[in-house]
Amino acid sequence: MAGFPRALPTGAQPIGRTEVTAALAAAATISPDCAVDQDHTGEPLHSLHTDPAAVTEAVRRVGARFEAAEARVAASTLQFLVAHRLWSVTLGALAGGGVVPDLDRLRYRVDEDGSVRLSLPDPGGWITSGDPAPLLVRVVVEEQLVPFHRGLRAVVKVADGLLRGNAAAALRSALRPLPADLGALGDRLLTTPLLRGALSSDGIRRSCCLFYRTPTGHTCRACPLVGAAVTVRR
Repeated sequence: MAGFPRALPTGAQPIGRTEVTAALAAAATISPDCAVDQDHTGEPLHSLHTDPAAVTEAVRRVGARFEAAEARVAASTLQFLVAHRLWSVTLGALAGGGVVPDLDRLRYRVDEDGSVRLSLPDPGGWITSGDPAPLLVRVVVEEQLVPFHRGLRAVVKVADGLLRGNAAAALRSALRPLPADLGALGDRLLTTPLLRGALSSDGIRRSCCLFYRTPTGHTCRACPLVGAAVTVRR
């Protein structure tokens, strides 16, 4: 998939390995969530879009780590972890060097601790002369999150609204360690169709990620069910 011809927003200019690597190195000093490895380990990230076996195995690994009895809970947790890493890497590179990396080049693996590790052995990407929001929507939302949601729902019965909530909450979470001036960019990104309306004006989700249903799980700061009887541990 890396390098395939695609139309990108006006103003996006391709850059090479050196510039992208430098931006990612700077991002990694802000937060470890922004870091990517440089090796070839793991599977192509786009296999989560089209390969049911890859999706099933990733869901299984996350479910086993968090002892999730329900496949939808494991699927939701996996999707949040992936979305958070994608937003963190992309926004971190933007903060670190004004770069938007080409996420189609990413590889992934799910470690035994349930974390999602990303590697980028062949870095590439773009800079943009204008508002980076359209490029971020194309690279993160349209080329990664939308097909990942589709591939995940083909394997596990999980609500679309839940996945949209995860993607929006993951964006807000990824922004927290980054420079505050990216907040306005985050607000614009939340108006894209996939994310629009997923969070209330105060940042509370309109759907629950279900992580509280794992044995050691809890509600998050954006959970709409905080204090509800359903979230009380039995």
